[in-house]
Amino acid sequence: MILACLFFIIAITINILPFLDGRNDLMDFGSFYASGLKIRNGENPYDPNSEYIFEIHFSRVGAGGKMMNLNPPISVIIFEFMSRFDPHLSLIVWQVTSAILYAGIIFLLTTAYKQNVRPAIFVWAFTLAGSWHTLVLGQIYIVLLLFTVLGWILLLRGRYVPAGIAIGLVVAIKPNFILWPIFLLVSGYYATFFISVFSSLIMSLIPVLFYGTKIYTQWLEASALHAETMIMPGNNSILGLTTRFDSISTGIVISVILVLIVLVLSKRKSANNMEKSEYVSALGIIASLLASPISWTGYTILLLPIFFSLKKWTVPAMVSAAILSIPFAVVLQLFQSSFVNFVLFGWLYGWGILLLLGDVVAKTMMTRSIQTNWSTSSRKL
Repeated sequence: MILACLFFIIAITINILPFLDGRNDLMDFGSFYASGLKIRNGENPYDPNSEYIFEIHFSRVGAGGKMMNLNPPISVIIFEFMSRFDPHLSLIVWQVTSAILYAGIIFLLTTAYKQNVRPAIFVWAFTLAGSWHTLVLGQIYIVLLLFTVLGWILLLRGRYVPAGIAIGLVVAIKPNFILWPIFLLVSGYYATFFISVFSSLIMSLIPVLFYGTKIYTQWLEASALHAETMIMPGNNSILGLTTRFDSISTGIVISVILVLIVLVLSKRKSANNMEKSEYVSALGIIASLLASPISWTGYTILLLPIFFSLKKWTVPAMVSAAILSIPFAVVLQLFQSSFVNFVLFGWLYGWGILLLLGDVVAKTMMTRSIQTNWSTSSRKL
């Protein structure tokens, strides 16, 4: 417990340092601000040419570039509104609002899983690298987490229609999470699947009313895959890993195979450690993270409901939780020092995601084996 407390203190201290450097950089928020300004001026909101666009380079590994807004067109409506105010003041307001919202989500999960939550788990939730990285960059992932948690809890409580709406909002904001509804469909949650798809389509059509269909063409052009972006530190997708070995095609094949295997596993009876809806949602969220072309560090906060739902943390779950709490500043310091570190630390949180996937699947396989052996013994008797 003493070591755990020490780890928490060190992790939080390191994560706070970027807020104290005095530079007040706009980071990703600047790219969002630029997107809003451009659409207000009738320009392409996904054009990378703006003084506000966040640009970063890691010359030793050939990664980086201009980090323009790549969120779907629905985001542009919000960014257009934010661009009417001072960018630095808007960033501070957004960071404070996001921090308060994150704390509220943790308390919501704690209330929903009060039988599972111990003080260490509660404190651990505030050390996640993804949460601090989201705040530093001025990213939107905490809003994404809110809808994820709402969809998760509503589904668990059998409120399938509102759960579908919440999950649909997740998909509208980040289309790569369409895998989650697909997993629900395969597992028999038909109402939630259709409502989520319908609500995401409705949300996705709203920008067309304001800006026309051209904005989707602009977004797709900006979203083209580039190796220098794929190998950025903290891209924890399968593609992000294989691109480090100069093989995007291999990553695509592995991602497809992984999704198919996990889809099959989602139809199995869940382990006693998780309810059926929790098990299916856990696999859907993890598959979405690993199979996405881009799966930034901030995305890892979407794993929170999985950890909170576990009645007992095994060693793989604890190691995964520890990895996900290693500050992103550590990754930045180490990932360029050698090719081994380029793979190990550049894809650090991906290893944590894989461990969590293995833990969830292993519990189910063990439960299935125990049930089969028990059934066989019963028949012999």
